[in-house]
Amino acid sequence: MKKGIILFLFTFLLASNTVVLSKKEKETNNTIIQEEFFIRKWLIDKYNAIVPSFLEGEPKENMLNFTVGYDTKNNKPYSKLKINILLPQIERKFSKQSLKTAKTSTIKVKLLPILQIYKRVPTLTIKWSLTYKQDSLTNQFKFNESIYYYTTFTEYKEITTISVQKFIAIENLLFLIQKSYYSTDKTNMYYKTGIYYYTDFYKFIRTYGYEMGGEREKLPFIYWYKLFFTYRHILFDRRYLFMEFTPYLYYSKEYDFHPKLFLNVSFNVKF
Repeated sequence: MKKGIILFLFTFLLASNTVVLSKKEKETNNTIIQEEFFIRKWLIDKYNAIVPSFLEGEPKENMLNFTVGYDTKNNKPYSKLKINILLPQIERKFSKQSLKTAKTSTIKVKLLPILQIYKRVPTLTIKWSLTYKQDSLTNQFKFNESIYYYTTFTEYKEITTISVQKFIAIENLLFLIQKSYYSTDKTNMYYKTGIYYYTDFYKFIRTYGYEMGGEREKLPFIYWYKLFFTYRHILFDRRYLFMEFTPYLYYSKEYDFHPKLFLNVSFNVKF
């Protein structure tokens, strides 16, 4: 028994990043249906680190996220550090592709254990996510539900995101609606919606965006508005190092709905 367990672990470590546990495929009525069940060992993604989180239809986890910067809104420098140990992720995927209409529908269910510092205490966090994605020649629709359960404190947060990409025939245009709920703030709920236009990227990415949002416990329903431009540029040809420059116009109840112009500049390490 022990030899079998040791052999399995040794084989698992030497295997490729994705270990396929089962895979099925069939074709009926010009439709290809696939079902996969696999374990993904490494989730480090340097290539997409430069993409802002508001352009992601599904929250992405990174091993390291360090930011130091200055925002004129708070008129002081700031720093953020987040370190995650990402354990092997279990994922099940169902997809259906129409050969006639070139439309593809995909459902993914993921379970990802994460070791991280939460409230200054080492915590095992369990992330569960459900993603429905539909691709066609005219647009891409994505729905994601992600729940993070913090085992040490028996607390959780829930993030729901709906995004539509390439709508009204513009390739790099994205519309997004997002809702966040925290078990530590049970009577409240945070929400925002935004529309973004972004450039294709290699060494830099430019994003033009308009957002508005609020929370259940504050009136009016739309508490703030934000019009912004973000420029990110990688440094030393390393996709996990980049500078960010964001001037933005902020219109909020916080300032009695008088428009304020602010600037955020930051240095980032993310992979």
